[in-house]
Formats: sequence, C-alpha cells, structure tokens
Amino acid sequence: MSAGTTLRPVVIRCRERLRDGRAKAQVQHESGSQGILVSARLADLYDDIVLDVWNDAIEQCDGDEALGGISLVAHGGFGRRDLAPYSDADLMLLTTRESEFLANDIAANLTRNLVDAGIQVGFSIRMPIEACTLAWQDPVIYSSLTESRLLSGSLQLYSKFFNTLRQGAMRRHKRIVADVIAARREERKKWGETNYLLRPNVKRSRGGLRDIQLIRWIGFALYGETDLERLVKLGGLPEEDYRVLRRAAEFMLRVRNEIHFREKKSQDVLDRPMQMEIAKAWGYPGEEGKLPVEQFMQDYFDNTRNVRYASAFFADDAGTQPLLHHIVERTFSRKISDHIRMGPKHIWVPDQALEKFASSLPDVLRLMFLANQHRRRISHRTWQAIRLAMQERPAELPDAESIGAFLALLSRPGRLAELLRRLHELRIIEQFIPAFKRTRGLLQFNAYHKYTVDVHCIRAVEAATLFEDDPSPMGRRYRRLKDKSLLHLALLIHDIGKGYDEEHCAVGARIALETAERLGLDAASAETLHWLVLKHLIVNVVAFRHDLSDPQIVLSFAAEVGSIRRLELLIVHAVADLQAVGPDVLTDWKMSLIEDLYRRTRRYFDTGNLPGSEDDPEIATIRGEVAKRLDVTDAPASSFKLLENMPLALLTRSEPEPLADQLREIAEKLDANSGSICLAQFDPALSAVRYTVVRREPKQSIGTFARATGAFTTASLSILRAQIETVVDEVAWDEFWVNDPDYSDCPPEKQIEQICTRVRNLLDSPDEPLPPQRRKWSSKHFEGDQVNVLPTKVTFDNDTVDRYTIVSFFAYDQVGLLYRVASAFVQQGVVLHFAKIDTHLDQVADVFYVSDREGNRILDTEWQASIEEALLRATK
Repeated sequence: MSAGTTLRPVVIRCRERLRDGRAKAQVQHESGSQGILVSARLADLYDDIVLDVWNDAIEQCDGDEALGGISLVAHGGFGRRDLAPYSDADLMLLTTRESEFLANDIAANLTRNLVDAGIQVGFSIRMPIEACTLAWQDPVIYSSLTESRLLSGSLQLYSKFFNTLRQGAMRRHKRIVADVIAARREERKKWGETNYLLRPNVKRSRGGLRDIQLIRWIGFALYGETDLERLVKLGGLPEEDYRVLRRAAEFMLRVRNEIHFREKKSQDVLDRPMQMEIAKAWGYPGEEGKLPVEQFMQDYFDNTRNVRYASAFFADDAGTQPLLHHIVERTFSRKISDHIRMGPKHIWVPDQALEKFASSLPDVLRLMFLANQHRRRISHRTWQAIRLAMQERPAELPDAESIGAFLALLSRPGRLAELLRRLHELRIIEQFIPAFKRTRGLLQFNAYHKYTVDVHCIRAVEAATLFEDDPSPMGRRYRRLKDKSLLHLALLIHDIGKGYDEEHCAVGARIALETAERLGLDAASAETLHWLVLKHLIVNVVAFRHDLSDPQIVLSFAAEVGSIRRLELLIVHAVADLQAVGPDVLTDWKMSLIEDLYRRTRRYFDTGNLPGSEDDPEIATIRGEVAKRLDVTDAPASSFKLLENMPLALLTRSEPEPLADQLREIAEKLDANSGSICLAQFDPALSAVRYTVVRREPKQSIGTFARATGAFTTASLSILRAQIETVVDEVAWDEFWVNDPDYSDCPPEKQIEQICTRVRNLLDSPDEPLPPQRRKWSSKHFEGDQVNVLPTKVTFDNDTVDRYTIVSFFAYDQVGLLYRVASAFVQQGVVLHFAKIDTHLDQVADVFYVSDREGNRILDTEWQASIEEALLRATK
C-alpha cells in the first residue's frame, strides 16, 4: 500500500480484529491451553477475517449470476485448521469458465485487502479440472489441495472439484504416494534428515509436523480421507499410532505457537536461544547434570521420534511391493532357522508363528543377527508384530540366551547400526544396558555436537562398521580386529556418562563395568571395555593438543596404551567417534595428526626406538640427507650451523630436500641482515599454508607470536596450529599453519606474498599499530551469549612435560580472540614455545606450551592466577 493511501473500512476493521484476536489467542496459549485448541481459535479468527474481506469484495457483485460459479476455498494449513499465530493463509478461487472474468476482479480486491489487513496470502484462481490435473502432477500442489475446505461460494462447484480430486487421487494412488514420499524426502534433506537435530525446524525437519501431514496426504490417496481418526476406523492407521501422533501434534503445535508469539512473525526453527526461553517459560525444573533446556528437548525428541516411527511405517505400508514381487520373494525363499525364512531381499517369520515369535526377546535378537549376517531387511509385517509385542513386554533382566544373541549381533558390521536403531526404538537396548535409557533424546547443549547422545553413539558404531569396506589404513586396522563386538559395545556406550555433574568419562567407565558384569564378559574384556570408555578422549587430547615431535609425549601415550591391540582399538574408536559428531568435524588436519600419533606410537612398540629422541637413528639419517643437499647446492656455512642446532620438532617436519632449500634461503637472508623472514608453502594434506617466520631476537623473547598472530587474524585468516622454536642463539623460528576461508584450495601466489609482506612489516615495526580487522559478510549463525552455557576455562599442567607448563584454554570463539589471548601472555611476561589452535563452530580449545624468560616452567600459583585472570579478560 502506498504512503498516503486511505485504508478501506474493512481493512481497518480486520486489522484491529487480527491484532485483538492474536492477543486473546496468546493469553489462551500462555494459560497452558492445548496447542490444537489455540490453533483452532486462530483458524476461526482467520475465517472471520477472510469472510469479512470476501463479503466486502463481492458486495458490488450482488445479483450477478456469475457469482454462482465461484467458490472460495481454504487449503494447506489454513484448510487443515492447524494455523500458528503468523501463518500464511492459502486460498484458492474455484471458478467455472463463465465466471472466470468476475473471479479475477474479486481476487484483486480480496488479496489486496487481506495483505493490508496483515495476513500473508498464498493465492490462486483455478477451474476444477485444472486444479485436479495440477494436483495429480505436482506432489506439492496435491498435498495442499487434499486439505481443502469450503469457506464461501458455490457448494456444488466445490463438491464437484473435491470429489474429482479424491477419486482421481485414489485411481492414481501408486504414483501419487511415491511422488509425495519422494517430495517429503527431498524436503527433509534440506531441513534435517534426522529427528534429532539440535536446531530443528518444528514443521519441516524429520519427525516434525510435516510427517504427520504426510500420513494425511497418503491416506487421501489410499482411502480418500485425511482425518487420522477416520483412517483408524478404516483400518489404515493403528490405534496406538493415532494416540502418539495426536500427543505429538499437540506438543509440536504448542511449540510452534510459542515460537510465533515470541518472534511476532512466521518462524518455525527452534534455535538454541528459543529452546532456553521455552524451557524456562514452561517450567522445566532441571535436575542433577541436566539443564531445564535439555529436559525440554528430550520431550521434543520423544515426540518427534514417535512421529518419525509412525510416519515411516505408514509410508512403508503405502509403498508395499506389488503382488508379483511378493510371489518372487517367497518362491525363492528358504528356511534358515526355526520359524525364519529368507528371500532374495527380505527375511521374515511366517504368519502362523509370528505372534509367539514376536514376544520372545531371544528370538527377536536371533532374527536381527541373521538379518545382519545375510544383509537382509526384516519384512514390514514381521517388524510390525515385533514392535507391538515389545511395547507390551515388561522390562526385566535378559536371560543368558538373549545376552548371547545381543553380543552376537554386536560382533558383525553388516547392517548393525540400522538394527541398533530399531532395538533402541523398541527400548530393547536399555534392557541390556539400563543406563542407555537416560541418553534417549539427551541434548548436548553446544554447537560442536550435532546430534543427541543416543543418536551420536549409534552413529559412532555406524562410522566404525563403514571401515569394513574402506581401503584406507583405518579400514585395515578395523578389519584386523578379530572380535569387533568389544569395539562396537564401547562405541555404543562411550558417552553414556553424559547428563551427570561428574566428568562423563569417569561416569561412563563405571557404567562400562556394570555393563560388562550384566553381559557376563570375562575379566580381560571387562577391563578393556572400562579402559576404552574411560580413555576414549585421550587420542584427541594428545593428537590435537600436544607436540607430537616431543618424544616424551609419545612415550607417555604409549605407556598409557600399553599394547598394539589397544592402540588399534583406541585409534579406530577415536576416528569413529569424531566422524559421528557431525559434518566436517574430522578434518584432514585432524586425521593427519591422529595418523602421526599412531605411526609414532606403533613404531615405538615395533622397534623400541622412540621417534624424535636423541638416539633415534632416523634423526641422524635426516641430518645426513639434508647436509648432502646443502653440499650439492653450495649453501652458506651458516645453513649448516642452523641444521646442527635445529630442534628435533623442526627437523622431522619436512622432507630432506625442501628442508635443505628452506635452510639455505633463510641462512642467506639472515647473513644479509634483511630483517624478518616469512616463507610460505601450501600443505595439500591440511588445505592450509604453512608460514615460516624467522628473525633475529634475544632468546626467550616475548611478543613475536602476538604480532604475527595479529597479522594473520586481522587479515581474516584462521590459524590451525603454531609452533615457536629457537635455532642457535637469537634466531627465533616460528611456524603457523593458516587457512584462508576465501579459498578451498591453495590461495593465489599474490595473496600469499601479500600476507608474507604484512607479517614482515608488522614484526620489523613493533611500534606500529595493527591494521583494522577486515570486514566481511559471514553466513555463520551466531545465537548470542545466552546459549553459551559452558564456562570459559583455563588449566595449568606442569606434569606432562619436563620443560614447559601446558596452558589449556577453552572459550566460545570471538573475532580476534586468539590475538587477544597472545597479547595477554605478552602482558604477563610469558614466553610461548608451542601452540595448537582447535576451533569448531562456536568453541575453541587451544593449548600453549609456555615458560618464563629463563625457560623454566611456571610453578608460582599467584602468577598462574594472574595469567588466568588475564586470559579470562581476553574473552570479555
């Protein structure tokens, strides 16, 4: 509407009615009224407003015979009457050909006045056969028109349209059902394929309201009905499914209404700040180790899981294979066990034995084992019977036969993860591992984890089983494990200790011992299971937070592991765990660090030589090869002095030839007193550029790292890792692995040279201020400080290595944080020797090896407190 335009009385009247009606609906919502009732009230409100505007639009047409050939139809959510406070209104004008001209005139006034009144409208004008044809061809149009409801106009015209739509859909049900399911699958790919996303879309993510609507749309094609209660009476929907779907719809409609009321707009994403607000508003109390928001999200996931389950089975039933396929399946089937038959694609239990079989836990587990062993799907009819029987089965201690069947199931990769998910849905896993019940839908309230605890654990098992056909070194290690059940069991329970106040590894280790006893594991297996769960993070800590070129670190890790078998179990466990966290968590950089840790530890176990130690024969070999290369290239004498005094960490980092070339170039520049030196080399394995920064300065100097860090961070580059060394007297040799987010591969030479120039200028002009932070658009989603529920933490470790204090720093990421942290070390007079920077999404976990100016560890508790205070200030 243009400025200065006078609003029509109907618009003013409807605006006020919409505002007052939403306010009254909000009062009803906040009083605790059911979401279904609030949505119905909003639908009534929309009906009143739309009809008021409609009557105004047709007022001038009174007496026009063409008006008898027009129907005003609500469809989609408006037709279904489950509106949220700021939902759109989907409307269609059905018209005969004779009334089409009048329909166009009415539509212009109708849509303009509705939008001016404050309702967003989806609008179309269709003749009945045109609308039906489009619906049969397009699953999105079909799904919306199945929910049609007459608001005003010709009942005869509307009835003709809707009966034609219904009959045509039922005649075309096979194709329509397949198309609707495929369209829903594509929508889930966009909004979330799992119903355990930590920022779900209440409407569109898996298990959301859309999956309840999917049952309605399929039901219309199969039975001509969308009403769930009618589908129960027609035998299409189990009564138990109807009950859980109704409960879930009530819960999710209430959540959706809450989001709309708070946002004052149409918004269906349940982000983390909104989760916290709703949990508080709805009075979730919290409990030991579990935040109120985590309790709320467990309820949310309970409901979406039920929806996903019922919707998937209804869709499976609708897509049942033709009779010919059933005949082929049974014709070529064979009996493989008592009461179990297997065909080319499926495994099942014959109808006459199904009722008794489905109630027997050992039989059900045996069926799953055989399905996994032969890589067959359990038939839908068999699974439905098991599902109903297991819902009624009381929880009790499994017998020895059941335990044996469960352990046998865990021993084979195959379709293990899929079967574990089904066991979890049936609540069978918790009969063997009672503590697993607590993990159901348990949200990990950080951006690092993408899934709930139970889903993450099963995904970790799945990640391990995928190594079965993986040609990589990790695949070979997995295949070397003769008994994989222990690894799979450890992965299934590794995070079971989450949700308690105590550190989750310690809690999980105790539960592991209880689980081992319950499952009757022998003493050696029980001890290994306990150790795997207790130490499942040690690979991440050592590989990502320590200097792997330090032989002391490798020796300490090898002592903790103790054997090659445990090393391989632990490495495979760590990689599977990381892969299950979420997309892009296990980067090439992290994988290279894990491989480096494995190779160094394995070499120590195999040969007794500690990689990187003074007596490591590999060191002398490397020095000899580098020296030969320097001789051949007629390098200056100072390059040999650099080589002689080069720390082992630097000596083992590069191949001899590039290292010799680098030594020669640096020596020539140092001899020429050319100021700071910055060399760059792209590392394809890490998709990062390694910048080598060398300059003459007093030993144990302070500030170079901070200046260099400032140079990179103000250019919007990400530092993955850094190391600070001294080579001979007064030659500082720092290395930074830096990623440029603007380039997926190696940045252009010109870009790299500009960064090198920037670093040199800032180091050679220490009094010059840093350039301003480069401003750039970012698609990264920031949700505000209110969701940062984990505390910023600083810890000091003076026990791991002899020479340095290890400072670990955990915080939520901020622009320029690393530079502020480095500056805080400068202000405290701390010398940096080594750093690893680990940033994922919104969190950083950085580790610094530090000393005082004399090269000693920082043992003074008051100084430690002062350093900690300075680092914490850097985050504010």
